[in-house]
Amino acid sequence: MKQTINPGAAIGLFLAAISAPASALDIRFDYRYDTRGFFTDSSTGAPIAERRAVLDAAAAAYVGFSDALSAITPEAGDQWSVRFTHPSLAGGSITLQNATIAADSITVFVGGSASAPGVLGFANTGFGLTASGSDAFVDSVQTRGQAQTSGAGASDYATWGGMIWFNATADWHFGLGSTGLGATQNDFYTTAVHELGHILGFGEADSWAAQVDGQGRFNGAASVAAHGSAVPLDSVQAHWARDTQSLTLAGLPQGTLMDPSTAAGSREVMTALDLAGFADIGWQVSAVPEPNAGWLLGVGLAGLAWRRQTRPPQAVQADASA
Repeated sequence: MKQTINPGAAIGLFLAAISAPASALDIRFDYRYDTRGFFTDSSTGAPIAERRAVLDAAAAAYVGFSDALSAITPEAGDQWSVRFTHPSLAGGSITLQNATIAADSITVFVGGSASAPGVLGFANTGFGLTASGSDAFVDSVQTRGQAQTSGAGASDYATWGGMIWFNATADWHFGLGSTGLGATQNDFYTTAVHELGHILGFGEADSWAAQVDGQGRFNGAASVAAHGSAVPLDSVQAHWARDTQSLTLAGLPQGTLMDPSTAAGSREVMTALDLAGFADIGWQVSAVPEPNAGWLLGVGLAGLAWRRQTRPPQAVQADASA
């Protein structure tokens, strides 16, 4: 049975949660491991602008997210590293070593490759993270200056960034808007926003796990307010249960963006319940306009201009092991 959903109550909780100084989250994409031609033309090395523009538009879905994330800036005696899956599944894993990550930003390595149908994409924030040096530096790597980000009592979340792989075999719609989205096509924008959500801790953060009860339901205060009760989760407790309903910020009914699947031929945007989940794991969230093609194009191009001016992370190497 569908429940009554009150997006206004959830948005009110988001705004009430904003208490500390915070800056807008900046999501920066790195294409150096796009080695199989998903975002970069394999013959010429030129960017595939259409696809990159939609990816930037997906990042703009998080323009209302903010926090006070400290910079990761290695100095003499400081060391850190993290391994992550090769974003083009080109064998082995990647080790990021002593990279500089700007304050209030994360870095996301992206790529794609052909694979069996069924999985459109996946993301992770890496594994084997290590840090040594000054206490302040180690804290900046492990928690980005946030408090209570780990363990059973976690209430916040922070990360250096992560990786996303996309399935090049899928029949993608790469439009900034949904015009032209065919009935059998998969909407790239929807999948990209969803996978970025996992990098931002949805279903992954300790502060998420801390609010999951023994019956596989999420009990975050903002989420309960938006849904009307504890929210059922999928079998791996990393998404809302399949076909969970909410309302978009325009007040339209929609299946949640952060449930485990999206029907072919459809575009999904953030709902009140999706935003509530992010607020519950520690992000300071404010409402943003519903996306349209013109708005996405403007924000996407602005994002491209900004990222061309940023220095990429340093010292990245490929590992032989998976």
